[in-house]
Amino acid sequence: MDQTKGRTGERFQWEAGNLALTWLQLHLRPGMHTLETGCGQSTLACLQADCIHEVITPSADEIASIQRAAVQRGLDLSLVRFHHGLSQDILPHLKGHEDLDVAIIVGGHGFPLPGIDWLYMAPRLKVGGKMLIDDVDLWTGKILLDVLRREPGWRVNKILHGRTAIVTKMAPFVVRDWRQQPAVVARSWLPQAWRKFATSVQMLVDPMEVTATSDRSSFPR
Repeated sequence: MDQTKGRTGERFQWEAGNLALTWLQLHLRPGMHTLETGCGQSTLACLQADCIHEVITPSADEIASIQRAAVQRGLDLSLVRFHHGLSQDILPHLKGHEDLDVAIIVGGHGFPLPGIDWLYMAPRLKVGGKMLIDDVDLWTGKILLDVLRREPGWRVNKILHGRTAIVTKMAPFVVRDWRQQPAVVARSWLPQAWRKFATSVQMLVDPMEVTATSDRSSFPR
């Protein structure tokens, strides 16, 4: 989402890409359960559709701006619950909404925040539910998208404006070891193979040094 200045001068998320907002307007229905990290026009889209919505944002200005805009548009604020704080602090303790129709990740983009939002939102999303991941053109969003492209149980439907991914949850959520994650395996086999080759060569050249290095690395520091 684009950023504009709030009344206090802080930068906060406000405008969503037109195609992402259009997608929400076309697919949201009254009574759907929705959850969002971040706050902005997507929040208003959920209210406009009469969704039962939850929002997590560390910005009090964002909350106040949305509340004012909702009142001006005659939207029902009783349908939304705002959580003022960081998503990594609130999501692990959030109660209810265990059967989400739509989950929206538009919060913090610093590493590893998009992945943390996904980890805690994915189990709540129903099978067949949609997840919107904003700013996948940023490296942190791209990491998550690259994993989900190959992850069993997820399908990347489309990328809107090269920026917002629409993803479908195809199977119950499972936390997998890296060996069962195709994206991780694909990016790890070559570095691991090179490390094993280099160690084997060093063993041939100076086996005592390799043994000594291994012993030193096991000592407590």
